[in-house]
Amino acid sequence: MTSARTAQMTYVDPPPARLRVVPVPRYEPEALESGSGVREPLVSPPRQPVAPPRPEAVNIEIRQFATGAVKLVLEVMDRRRPIGQLGRVALPHISDQFRVLLAAGSATRSPASSTLLRLHSQSSRPDAAEVTVVYRRGDRVHAMGARVEKRLITMPAAVPAAPRRKQWRWMLVAVTVE
Repeated sequence: MTSARTAQMTYVDPPPARLRVVPVPRYEPEALESGSGVREPLVSPPRQPVAPPRPEAVNIEIRQFATGAVKLVLEVMDRRRPIGQLGRVALPHISDQFRVLLAAGSATRSPASSTLLRLHSQSSRPDAAEVTVVYRRGDRVHAMGARVEKRLITMPAAVPAAPRRKQWRWMLVAVTVE
């Protein structure tokens, strides 16, 4: 290199009288043996795997009731069952809701029947759950939402003179159909 290419460095500020060198922090531990050049990387200990929810942790009773009740609702919507049969799984206002819904529709049965594709239940309390449903009617896919609760229901007597008894049962308390 020629001296023409090397230029004299000029400082704007005078160089400090003393330089302080701060060591870089170590991010890896020292090797176990001093002679080995291989170091273990510093990593956190492996996490314990989280077990998936056990099938018994899911409330099977809610799921079974919801599946049966939704199938019954779909059959009523298809006019394969009478509306009166909703009374055993739904509160009275649900039957009224479907009575109005079916009266507003055509008087004939729809050509395609509904098929339940997917049902998901999520417990909001021990005695209540939200249910989401995906079902197919013909070529179209529809959705339905429902709420089920455990209610104290007065059961009809087995014989007319016998007293009526009360029983806790799962019931549909709300249904939204798309």
